[in-house]
Amino acid sequence: MSRLSRRQLLKQTAALGAGAMSVGIGWNLLGAQAAESRAPASPLGMADDLPNPAELHSVDGRLHADLYMAVTEKRLPGGPAPLRIFNASLPGPTLRLQPGDTLEVAFENRMPPNPDDDDLTVNVPNRFNTTNMHYHGFHVSPRGNSDNVYLEIEPGQRFNYVVRLPQDHPSGNYWYHPHRHGSVSAQVASGAAGMAIIGGALDAVPEIAAMVERVLVLQAPVPGVDGLLMDEEPIWPLTAERDFLINGQYRPRIHIREGEVQHWRLLHAGDAQFLPLRADGLELHEIGRDGNPLPAARQTDHIDLAPGNRSNLLIKGLEAGHYTLRRPAFDQGIQALPEIILADIFVIAEDDSRVAPDAPFGRDIPQGALPDNDILVDITDDEITGHRQFVLGVTEVKGYFHDTVFTINDEPFDPGRDDVVTRLGEVEEWTLVNTTPFPHPIHIHVNPFQLIEVNGEPVPDKPWMDTVPVPAAGSVKFRTRFLDFAGRYVMHCHILPHEDTGMMININIQE
Repeated sequence: MSRLSRRQLLKQTAALGAGAMSVGIGWNLLGAQAAESRAPASPLGMADDLPNPAELHSVDGRLHADLYMAVTEKRLPGGPAPLRIFNASLPGPTLRLQPGDTLEVAFENRMPPNPDDDDLTVNVPNRFNTTNMHYHGFHVSPRGNSDNVYLEIEPGQRFNYVVRLPQDHPSGNYWYHPHRHGSVSAQVASGAAGMAIIGGALDAVPEIAAMVERVLVLQAPVPGVDGLLMDEEPIWPLTAERDFLINGQYRPRIHIREGEVQHWRLLHAGDAQFLPLRADGLELHEIGRDGNPLPAARQTDHIDLAPGNRSNLLIKGLEAGHYTLRRPAFDQGIQALPEIILADIFVIAEDDSRVAPDAPFGRDIPQGALPDNDILVDITDDEITGHRQFVLGVTEVKGYFHDTVFTINDEPFDPGRDDVVTRLGEVEEWTLVNTTPFPHPIHIHVNPFQLIEVNGEPVPDKPWMDTVPVPAAGSVKFRTRFLDFAGRYVMHCHILPHEDTGMMININIQE
C-alpha cells in the first residue's frame, strides 16, 4: 500500500504539474474582465419550459470566468442536500468560446478544511475538499496553468487558469469538472460540472443555424447519508438508485412544436451509470459526438452516453402529444439497472401562443456532408509509428476501499510513474482489453482519437472521440496523433470511483 504524507504529496504534485499557484491573486489585478453573460432562460420563451443554464460568452477572443467551488444546499427529489458545486449552481454556467480564444478562469476553493488532512493512501478516496479543474475534451496544453490535472487547490486557495485554444480547434460540446485524484468522484457526484461549447462551422450550417438550441446537462447528484458526502460509500455501487436531473431539474418539461427540429447539446456529467437514451415517437439524428462532428447526420432511435460523453442531437417533433426522454432498463455489464424517465416532452401546435414570437423555428435536417476539421483527418495504416496494448482489470487488495483496486496493465495509478512515453508527432494504435465483467468508459486528455474497432469488428465511419466505452470482457482499438502539445497528462476510466481507486495512467509526450 502506497502511503504519502500531505507534505510529500504536495511536493510531488508541484514537481509533476509545474504549475503556478496564485494564492490570493485575482484577475482584477491582471486585467479587465471580458465576458458576456446570459441568465438561464427557456429557448422558446415559455414559463414552464426547461431553461438552458446560465452562459458566459467570449468577447474579442477572450472569456474571463470567475468560478468557485463551495458547499451549497440544493433541493433534490429526496429533499434539501448540501452539495459541492460551482458558483452555487447546478450545473455550473455554460462557457461559450470560439477557436483561437483564450479562456481565463479565476478559480477559488471556498470549501471548508479537510477533516482527513494528514497521511493518505494513493488510490483510496480522500480529501474531498481539495480540488482543481479539467477542461474535458479540449485540445490544449496540459502544462502550467492550462489543463493541468496534477495541480491541487486547497480550501481557501485561489488559482488563475489560462487556457489557449488553437485556431483550428474542432467545434462542438465539451465540459469542465474537477479532476483531483482522490476526490474527483465525490465532487462530480455532487454535481460539480458545466458545459463548454466551442463554436464553429457546424453552427453555421443553415439548417442548424435556424434551430432552437437546447443545452442539456445530465447529472445524478448524491448527498451523504446525513448531509454532505464525506465518504465514497453512497456512490460506490453501480446499481445504486439515482435520480437524474437535467439542468438541475428532476423530470423537467421540454416543449417542441409540430414539424420543428431542435438542436440538443447533450452532456452526460454523471459519475458512474451509463445512459442509453430513447425518445420514442420523435425523430432523432446525431450530428456530433464528443465535440467532433460526424461526417453526416445519422438517423437513430437511441443515443448511448457513457459518463463523459457528449452528443449533438437533432430532434424533430412529429404529432402533437406527450412523449418522454427515458433510459430503458438495461444491464451495465453484470449490473441490472432499471428504467428511468428523465424528462417529459410535449409536442405542441406550431402556432402555440405560449411560445415567444421571435423564437427560431428550424424545419429541416441537413442533407449531405457536414463541415469537417483540418485535424480530424482519417489516420491511415502507413502513418502508424507504434502499437500498444492496455489491459483493464480489477483486483482484491486488503486495506483499500472495499478491498478493491482497479488497474491498467496490472498496475494501479502511481502519480510518479510514466506509463507511456512518446514524442510529439508520433501516431499510435492502441488496443484496450477489458478483463472485468462491466464496461469502462476510457477517456484520454489533450488529443482525440479515432475509433477503429470494437470487439474486433470494424466501426462504421470511424468516429473521433475522447471517451469510449470498452465493453465488458471486450476490447476496442483506436488511433491517435500526438499533436501540438508536449507535457504530462492522463488516461483513465470515467466511472470516477474506478479512477479514484486506481484505473488511471500517466502519458508523457516529449518534444
